[in-house]
Amino acid sequence: MSLASCNTENQKEKYSKIDALETSAWNSSQWISVADAPVVQGTVYEPGNWRSADGANWFASTVKNDKKVTKAIWMTTALGVYELYVNGELVGDEILKPGFTHYAKTKRSFTYDITPMLDKEAGAENMFSVQVTPGWWGDKIITPAGHDGMIGKKCAFRGVLQLTYSDGTTQLLGSDTENWKAGIAGPVKHAGIFDGEEYDAREPQGYLMADQFKTPEVNTEFNGEILPSAGAEIYLRKDLAMTPVKTYVWKDVENVQEEEFGKVVISREYATGEEITLEAGETLVVDFGQNAAAIPSFTFKAASGTMLTFLAGEMLNDGNGAKSRGMDGPEGSVHRDNLRIASAGGMKLTYTFADNADFVTYYPHCTFFGYRFASITATDQVTIQSIQSIPVTSITENLETGVITTGNESINKLISNTIWGQRSNYLSVPTDCPQRNERLGWTADTQVFAETGTFFANTLNFFHKWMRDMRDSQSETGAFPGVAPTAQYGENMMRLGWADAGIIVPWTVWKQFGDTQIIDENWDAMNLFMNHVNETHYDHTALSAENGNYQWADWLSYEALESHGADAFNTTPKGRVPSPDAITYWSYLGASYWLIDAEMMCDMAVATGRDATVYQRMINDARTYLKIQFFKPDGSFKTDILNTMQTPALFALKNHLVEGTAKEAIISRLRKNFEEHDNCLQTGFLGTSILMQTLTDNGMSDIAYELLFQRKNPSWLYSIDNGATTIWERWNSYMLDKGMGPQGMNSFNHYAYGAVCAWIWETVAGIAADPKNPGFQHIIMKPLPDKRLGHVDAQYQSAAGLIRSSWKYEGDQWIWEFTVPQGATASVTLPGETETKEYGAGTYTLTK
Repeated sequence: MSLASCNTENQKEKYSKIDALETSAWNSSQWISVADAPVVQGTVYEPGNWRSADGANWFASTVKNDKKVTKAIWMTTALGVYELYVNGELVGDEILKPGFTHYAKTKRSFTYDITPMLDKEAGAENMFSVQVTPGWWGDKIITPAGHDGMIGKKCAFRGVLQLTYSDGTTQLLGSDTENWKAGIAGPVKHAGIFDGEEYDAREPQGYLMADQFKTPEVNTEFNGEILPSAGAEIYLRKDLAMTPVKTYVWKDVENVQEEEFGKVVISREYATGEEITLEAGETLVVDFGQNAAAIPSFTFKAASGTMLTFLAGEMLNDGNGAKSRGMDGPEGSVHRDNLRIASAGGMKLTYTFADNADFVTYYPHCTFFGYRFASITATDQVTIQSIQSIPVTSITENLETGVITTGNESINKLISNTIWGQRSNYLSVPTDCPQRNERLGWTADTQVFAETGTFFANTLNFFHKWMRDMRDSQSETGAFPGVAPTAQYGENMMRLGWADAGIIVPWTVWKQFGDTQIIDENWDAMNLFMNHVNETHYDHTALSAENGNYQWADWLSYEALESHGADAFNTTPKGRVPSPDAITYWSYLGASYWLIDAEMMCDMAVATGRDATVYQRMINDARTYLKIQFFKPDGSFKTDILNTMQTPALFALKNHLVEGTAKEAIISRLRKNFEEHDNCLQTGFLGTSILMQTLTDNGMSDIAYELLFQRKNPSWLYSIDNGATTIWERWNSYMLDKGMGPQGMNSFNHYAYGAVCAWIWETVAGIAADPKNPGFQHIIMKPLPDKRLGHVDAQYQSAAGLIRSSWKYEGDQWIWEFTVPQGATASVTLPGETETKEYGAGTYTLTK
């Protein structure tokens, strides 16, 4: 039996991820933990006691073949982030297994055919070993502040090895306390999702220390269900690996003033590919040119005992480090305040060198970061031969489906920023952001971006997995949460626009992919939720026991009654309470989603042969309720302040709540509102998600295009002009003239506002699914061009096949070429026309 190095690059043919064994196979195994593993003690809080327990948990078992082995299958899972080794070789391309799920209800298993990795002869011995660190289990991401210790106390492993022998017999060998040994060992000295990773290369790999391990103990912490992983696995996108675009070293600082940190003095710069030397006392700053969820990969060398520290950040400090600009260090240094626990030791990587004269390659295996910039220091001289930033994502190269480009570089940058936001935040769950101490499956972010995401990637299996997280997190009343899976916070129920992801996401997946299985899997949960909504009319006050008398509503909008600021609240002797206008607004938005959800449920009932009568009635009831409760006969809102806002009007138009002269009046008010705001949107997370299509559907495509090309704050291009390489959380997360937005909540990689790209696909390019014949079996092709775009070229590998739409201008003539895939049909409407023609499969060229 030979043991290889941990860093061996495994050949694909050595293992393959396969279907799980029968569920009953788990009965031959136990959850096992290191008996003397350290456990976090005391109340968990930030910035104090929030770090996971030290050390990596290792498990090892040597198996002697009773007979010649012809096949070996290993089904595995863990409480904590885990890696598998057979005879010292790493198994699996997936990273950060088993991923983020409901900590108490579901764990995902990973099963591999490892036959080529074994010595298969009768009597031969093979070592099976596992490293487990606290991520997704014994760390802060799932543990609320104030909890006594972490929710997950000890890491654990569970696995079943199935050996098939040459005589056709099989044997199941499960993890247990008799044949497995366990201990705290290896070079990973500390790891956690928020923590980062501490790696000491002087320590031997854990599987080399198995002879010192002791008998494990049975772990009884998890009593939920183990399900095979079938979507949302996490991978390294080495095909997208980024090299530095700018690299420099600084040590001194100049022009320090009382309220300004000053400016770094750059002592030297390095060209891309040039070998870098870093001395003690110096700081190396690396700009990879692209913000992403990623990990750094180094090829480097140094004297034994030298420690290198890597700190991730999304922005550089500027403006002479002025505190008034929100800077946390001198100009040219890496900004970290917006990560929120960075100053308390979070989001940090340390590597201690072993006695090795040659260059070694290392990247962290137990965590990930969100960053564009790196700040690197060392305790002694380090020579860096190469450094890369490797994206971490559930969107693999073969899942990417759509490419759309235009003749306008700013719009192309907007599309690129949206794609990178999706790559960064579709990471086991649809997170809000990948960088700070949050990284949770926020449900509104998920639902507003879901349709856009389906164009850029095949998200079918990703959302099957996530909807299980939603069902796991649903309350007995049917309420869906603000975050799924249940985590450190965000468990608030029945928050409008957030809870509705439980309906909107399955409907979107069905519409885009023609998949009815996601409806069937979630029907009971959706129906329970809708019964609860129907009974309460989604009224804020009626649901206050569940929603905590608070709504996120049109989060981070620039309008009145925005919830994050003080506009929606009154100050009383008992504290801050929602204003009557805010409560009315929230109830209106809730009822608006009641109607939207009911229409989607009706569609899904028809699609799966269910009785849609109850939802047809609910649609009528919701629309009638909205009209009576919130509108005057002339189409204006009874609550005056709503008439001064964009988002209420947009929901009224989207839901067809006004018609005739009342509709004309609300459109007129909306046009005037945009004019008064200098053709700038004012919407937040919810309003922005329906903004562009609602304007287009109601004769205001001219405004939609003005908003697309707008460069003032707030707008999509404002962030690009201010240096964005991903979508930001706030319209003004950073301002060249003023500096950083509020550091308590300021992410530079937050994909929600990228929802505009659904409109670019469906309206600009003219590629839209038809809910009456989903999965692009019938395509709605109604492009709306604008000369400012120059041209558009869109290719989408849909569930029905490759759809293409490409248009350009030659003088005043518009030329459009489009492709309908085999087996599909398309309803085609030319710009400015109302007549629709049907087209079958083929490629066509039309002019106008």
